[in-house]
Amino acid sequence: MKKLLTSALALLFFTLQLNALSPKEEDTIVRDFLWQKFVLLPKEKRPKVGLTLSAGGMRGFSHVGAIEVLSESGLPIDYVAGTSMGCVVGSLYAAGVSSERLWQLASNPQLSFVTTDLNLIGVAKYFLGGKLFSSERFESFIDTEVGGLYFESLNIPLACVSADIKTGEKIIFDSGPLARGVRASMNLPGIFEPLEYRQRYLVDGGVTDYMPVDIVKEMGADWTLAVYALPDYSKTVPSTILGYILRTSDIRGAFLTGQSEREANFVIASRVGEFDTVANAAQTIAAAEIGAKTTYHFLGEMKENLLLFSTDYVFK
Repeated sequence: MKKLLTSALALLFFTLQLNALSPKEEDTIVRDFLWQKFVLLPKEKRPKVGLTLSAGGMRGFSHVGAIEVLSESGLPIDYVAGTSMGCVVGSLYAAGVSSERLWQLASNPQLSFVTTDLNLIGVAKYFLGGKLFSSERFESFIDTEVGGLYFESLNIPLACVSADIKTGEKIIFDSGPLARGVRASMNLPGIFEPLEYRQRYLVDGGVTDYMPVDIVKEMGADWTLAVYALPDYSKTVPSTILGYILRTSDIRGAFLTGQSEREANFVIASRVGEFDTVANAAQTIAAAEIGAKTTYHFLGEMKENLLLFSTDYVFK
C-alpha cells in the first residue's frame, strides 16, 4: 500500500510539473523520461540497434565526436558497420578504446601511422616509377591500439567493408585479425598498393559501399543509425594528383550514399566541409567537434524516432 501511494504521489507531482511548462518543454521531459526507461530495457525487449559509419577520409574523424555524444546519451549499440575511416573509428570503438584515446588520435594525425614510404625515395618512386605506397604500417598501428584483437573478440560485433579491385566484388570482414580488415577497408586505390589476402586484391571499401547500412542490417539490426561525414567540394578545385584522386572518391561516395540514406531509419550528416590533401591537427579536431555538435543537435529527433519505432517491441 505504501509503495502504491508513493508511486501515485510521484505521478501526481510529475503531472503538475508538466502542466506548468510549455508544450515544447513537456515534450522534451516526456521524451527524456521514456528514453531513460528505454535504455534500461533488456536487449531481448527492444529492437537491435545498428550503427553505420561512412567513409570520408580524414573527414571521418567527425565520427569520433558523434560516437562520444551517442555513448553519453546511453544509446545501446548492438552492431557496427563501417567503411574506410568509418571502419577505423568503428573498430577502435568496438574494441573498447576510450573516448579520450580517440580524441588524442584526432588531435595528432600522423601519416607515419599509415605508411613508412612517405620519404624522398618513396615519393620519387610514386611519381616517377608509379610504385604505390604500402599500408602495412597502418595494420601494425591498429594492431597495437586494439591489442591484437580478432573480430570475434570485440565488445560489439563489427563488419568492415573492402573491395576486390580485380573483380569489383564487395568484401566483408567480420572475422579473423581485426587490424587486417581495417587496413583493407581504408586502402585507398591509387595511393596504396592493393592488399593481397586470400587470392584477393583489396582496396578501400568506399569503391563499392560508402555507407554500409545494408551490412549492419544483415548483421541483425532492426533499427539503423547512419552517421555520414558529408563532404563539401563545391568551393575548390583540386590542384594535385592526390587531391583529384580524393575528389573522385568523394563524388562517387555521394552517389553511393543515396540508397543507404533511404535504407537507414535515421541519418546524422555532419557537414565537415573540404579538407586539404594532407589533413592537419586543426582540421581533424574541427571535424571531430563538428561531428559532436551535429549529433547533439539531432539527438532529440533521433531518440523520438527510435522510441516510436520501439513501441511494437515494448508493448507487444
